[in-house]
Amino acid sequence: MAIVDFEMDGGLAILTVNNPPINLADDALFVDLHEAIDRLEKSDARAALLRAEGEHFGCGVNVNTTFVGRNAHDARPMLERGVADLQRLERMPIPIICAVQGLCLAAGLEIALRCDIIIASETAQFAQVEQHIGAATYLGGAYLLAERCGPARARHICFSGDFFSSRDFERWGIINQVVADNELKAVSLDYARRVAKGPTKAHAITKQTIRTFLDDGVEAADRLLLEVGPGLFDSHDFVHGVDVMVKHGSKAFRGIAEFTGR
Repeated sequence: MAIVDFEMDGGLAILTVNNPPINLADDALFVDLHEAIDRLEKSDARAALLRAEGEHFGCGVNVNTTFVGRNAHDARPMLERGVADLQRLERMPIPIICAVQGLCLAAGLEIALRCDIIIASETAQFAQVEQHIGAATYLGGAYLLAERCGPARARHICFSGDFFSSRDFERWGIINQVVADNELKAVSLDYARRVAKGPTKAHAITKQTIRTFLDDGVEAADRLLLEVGPGLFDSHDFVHGVDVMVKHGSKAFRGIAEFTGR
């Protein structure tokens, strides 16, 4: 079995990390992640779920294989590959949902932060522990956190290296939902399946415009919306959704429209 397994469940792609015992990130994991993202890009997936087997989502990098014996010259291409792949995941024009259990540390947290939605178990714990070994958050953790919870909180998380509960991260707006440990798999899968059945082209525009707003502000997002938004009027899902609303009124809000992603 691959370290990062890829499978399709209808319109949902499921990427499962399985690098026992604690899902440390290493060169082999990133090779498999690269290949899984390749498959995701080439697939007809309308949403993706990233999850992990075992007790912990991911306990950071394997220091022995990632840092020992590497110098600045070696580090640059390694970091470039990792960041580039996570950028590809983040920029995918479909919703990316992440399910987190146990420890979610350093690289594990940085991978999760590249996803659109993070659902975590009640007992999950999060940390950027890089400062304990004199490292920076080499996959973008510091600024990915700052984007979600503000720079002051992000500095504290990174400077301290402390562990924080899923409730802390939910309260600070870093993750989206906390569920009972024994419900994580079912809840995250149900949510991801529901999103995968949604209006895929509209979800893509939502991602694009939010990203543009975060990067360049409201006016730039307005310009992009006026550029890409009108095309939805000719999409199958928009025409169908409007027709359902006209025929059924408020019942349309119960999710009775059947979208195809076209």
